[in-house]
Amino acid sequence: MLRQLRWENSSRVIAFSLALLGSCATISPSSSALAQDLNLPLRGLNKGPLDEVVPVDDLSGSDVDPQRIQIVRPPLSALISIDKKVDSSLLDAASTVPMSLDDVVQSALKNNLDIGISSYAERARKANMVSSMGKFLPDISLSYQWNYLKGKANVPFGQTLEPLSFNNPFILTSAGFKYYGYRGGSVLFGALQNRNNYRAARHSKHATVSDTLQTAAKRYYDLLLQEALLQIRVKAVETSEGQLSLNKDLKQGGLATNLEVLQAETQLSQDRQNLIDQQVARREAAILLAEFLNANQGLDIVPNDLLLQKIRIVSEQANAARLLQLAIDNRPELKQYEELRLAAKKQIVINAAKLQPNFAFSGNVLGIGETLSKQYELAPITLAGAAGGVGVRARQITALYTLGVNVNWNFEGLGAVDLANTYAAKMTARQAGLQQQQVLNKVTSEVRRSYLQSLKTDRKIEEAVAQVRSANEELRLAQLRFQNGVGRNIDVLKAQQDYTSSLIEKARAIVNFNNAQIDLLHDTGLISSSTVLSRSPAIR
Repeated sequence: MLRQLRWENSSRVIAFSLALLGSCATISPSSSALAQDLNLPLRGLNKGPLDEVVPVDDLSGSDVDPQRIQIVRPPLSALISIDKKVDSSLLDAASTVPMSLDDVVQSALKNNLDIGISSYAERARKANMVSSMGKFLPDISLSYQWNYLKGKANVPFGQTLEPLSFNNPFILTSAGFKYYGYRGGSVLFGALQNRNNYRAARHSKHATVSDTLQTAAKRYYDLLLQEALLQIRVKAVETSEGQLSLNKDLKQGGLATNLEVLQAETQLSQDRQNLIDQQVARREAAILLAEFLNANQGLDIVPNDLLLQKIRIVSEQANAARLLQLAIDNRPELKQYEELRLAAKKQIVINAAKLQPNFAFSGNVLGIGETLSKQYELAPITLAGAAGGVGVRARQITALYTLGVNVNWNFEGLGAVDLANTYAAKMTARQAGLQQQQVLNKVTSEVRRSYLQSLKTDRKIEEAVAQVRSANEELRLAQLRFQNGVGRNIDVLKAQQDYTSSLIEKARAIVNFNNAQIDLLHDTGLISSSTVLSRSPAIR
């Protein structure tokens, strides 16, 4: 019995030595045969379990770029059914619709509600500008009044002393114009103010388009990230299932305990729970993207791009000073608040215009009579209270022409009201200047922080790749040691967790870098559909 135990321990030492040799070079056939003669498990010798558990890419291969992840959509059988009544891959969706980044950008420009709202605001400001321009033209007034008079009226003029009797229609018509020659500059500066407001609305729309492109690209990259994480979680479950199967085999051979089997089952349960969460997270990312695109949320958006890779839009040679100058020259928010500041200054002149006189030219044509048609009637002629016979009286309206100049100079509340309004307009203009400076400080801060974020995420990709390599080797050696009886199961489980976490960090690092490039492009004011889709630096 003692000899048998010593022989088993010696066998494990020999097998572990062969395993270490196999990590550096190919095991010779004689070594493999020796392992078979010793009745030891061959898993991890000629073919290590790492070849089966690498979820995304084999970073040891020379033909693979370590700064990218090839996405392979998992089969339906690899997913966990959350609701037995629906497809595991669709969840609440009715069907799928593939979209590329180009499709997302074009759909956002066409259907996004924020762009639509800002577009209507721009049109309203343009209509206000046209309205203010119309005040340079004269005012036209037309009127028509029809009345029926019945009764008597005493008038202090005329040749008769008796009251005038009425029992006929009375029509009063007029057509005239009024042209304001001067109103204190309120018309001119009102038109200029509305032009500034229209330009501000146009720049605001441009800013909305920039924000929309930024958000659309980042949500698409987030969906792509969730696809990659889903694949990693699927592979993690497959790895845990393989480890559980190995532990059960080792337990049957007397090389593992029931505790190690339970530990593997616990790890598998955790990975399956993470997979369930990731399936929902991927679907939620598709819903958020569909909501932003104002698309049917019942359709599951599937990214066409199956390669998650580092995309540099801003050249490495572009320094912070260059980016700040680009932002000052191109950010629509700065132009918007500059127009608002100019509009606020013009409001001072508009409020002060009420303290000045205004004059206008006017002209009218009045028509007074009983009827519009040319009708006559016989009427008695009365002279000094005596009947003078019968005459003919015209009933049609007759024209009366007027032409004049109107000059007005009014002081509401002895001028205190307009003086206070003018002072308030001055304070508002100063406030607009401070708001413009505040936006400039914000833009400067955004550019600098985006620049630092781009540098940080670029370096973190390299660190994440190194972490994946380290976790890769840790998992490989831990599985080899455990299979050959010189390692612990808990070390294998920890190595699995480290490897999965490192792959997740790598995927996040790539997406964070791409998002940082989008943010930097947005903060410099150069974001557009062409620059977002560019695969080469748009800022050099």
